[in-house]
Amino acid sequence: MDFDWDDAKAFLLTAETGSLTAAAKQLRTSQPTIGRRVAALEESLGIVLFERSKNSLFLTPQGERIFQALQGMEQVANDTILVAKGATESLPGVVTIASSQIDAVFRLPALIAELKKLEPTLQIKLEVSNDSADLIHRNADIAIRNFRPTEENLIIRKLGDAQVSLFGTPQLCTSLNLQKKTIPTFPIIGFIGTDYLTQVLIDGGIAKDQINYVCLSDFQLTHIELAKRGLGLAILPTNLGKEIPELECALPEEHSVYDYSTWLVCHSELRHNRRIRFVYEFLAERLARTV
Repeated sequence: MDFDWDDAKAFLLTAETGSLTAAAKQLRTSQPTIGRRVAALEESLGIVLFERSKNSLFLTPQGERIFQALQGMEQVANDTILVAKGATESLPGVVTIASSQIDAVFRLPALIAELKKLEPTLQIKLEVSNDSADLIHRNADIAIRNFRPTEENLIIRKLGDAQVSLFGTPQLCTSLNLQKKTIPTFPIIGFIGTDYLTQVLIDGGIAKDQINYVCLSDFQLTHIELAKRGLGLAILPTNLGKEIPELECALPEEHSVYDYSTWLVCHSELRHNRRIRFVYEFLAERLARTV
C-alpha cells in the first residue's frame, strides 16, 4: 500500500483544525484542493477518514487510528528537517520570522536593516499575520508572540510587558473628554470578531453600552489610518500609539485597557543552528529595548 505524503499532510491538518478551510489556510492552498487530497488518501487507504455533517468534520474510528499513526510519522519527518537545519554551521541562508502586523511595520524594518548590515549573507523572510505562528509544522523559524507559548520543545524568552489603550485624533479625544459630564460613547475601530474584543474592553473598564463599533477590519494598519482621519479610536500598544504624531491617548495616562507580555519563540532543536541562533539572539536583545 502506498500513499502521497502531501495527501497525508492535508489530512493531518484537517483533523487538527477540524476544517478543510482552516487546513487550506495553513498550507496556503484552496479548500477544494485539500478536499481532493483527503479524498485521495481515503481512496488509497480504502477507508473513510471523516464523517461529514453540514458544517463540521469528525474523525471516524478508523480515521482516529490513522491520525495517530501519521502524527508519529510527521514527527519523524519534522525531526529529520530539524536535524538537518541544526547541522548548518554557516550564516548564509534564509531565516523565517513570524510576526504580527504591528511588529512587521513598526518594529522589525529597522531591525532587519541593521541585521543585514551586520550579516549581508542572511535572507530574512517575514510571515505576517495576527494568528499564532505554527513552529511545530515549520511555518517559521522564529516567532514574536504576545502571549506565553505552551507548546513543548520550544525555546521562549520574555521580552517585556506592555499596555494597550485607545488612540484617536486630538479633536476626537477632546470631544470625548467634554462628554465626561455624561457617560461617553467610544467610537471603536475594531476587529471583525467583536465578541472577544468587547469582553476585553469591558474588562478594561469600558461599559458595554459605551462601545460603538464604527468600522471593523482585521488589518491593523487600516485601524491606524482610520483613526488618523478622525473616524474613531484605534486599539494600540500604548508605547506605539504615543509615537504616532496624529494620535493621542483617549484615556488617562495610567489607564490600560489590558496588559500583555511579548515573547520570542524558537524551536528547541534549532538552538544548534548558528544562523537562526544569531538572528534569535539579535532580536532578543533589540526587541527587549522597544517593548
